[in-house]
Amino acid sequence: RAAAGISRATFYAHYSDLYDLIAEDEREALSQLGLEDFEHNYRDTQARAEIFLRILTHLDENEKMYSYYLSVHEKYFFSLVLRDIMTSVSEELIRRGLFSSPEKARLSVLYHASGLLQTLCQWLEYGKTKPCSREEYARMLSEIA
Repeated sequence: RAAAGISRATFYAHYSDLYDLIAEDEREALSQLGLEDFEHNYRDTQARAEIFLRILTHLDENEKMYSYYLSVHEKYFFSLVLRDIMTSVSEELIRRGLFSSPEKARLSVLYHASGLLQTLCQWLEYGKTKPCSREEYARMLSEIA
């Protein structure tokens, strides 16, 4: 707080606690990934590959920040924010009639958000020894998503 040059009163006027600040920062970071684009391109493999490529590029450009967010300590908060974003995507897919029930949509969100989270963690863990290009990784992800 002091290092940021703001008073305690100013901080608490915007955030309830430190975890609220971290969650807001994570929401902002995740919003830059463009996960909402999945709702418009759910069935288009090429469009999904482009979305995954954009996500992987963003991860590489912000590797230090995401390595922190996806560390064991922060992964729980990050996964909650990711789940919230994916839930809004599923709600749109429900409106379009792509799921037979809201519960099936919720299960799909939990399943895909968990897989996406682990995939992002794995990509970051590869570091400099990635097994293939971002483009190839994105293509593979789009085929199994």
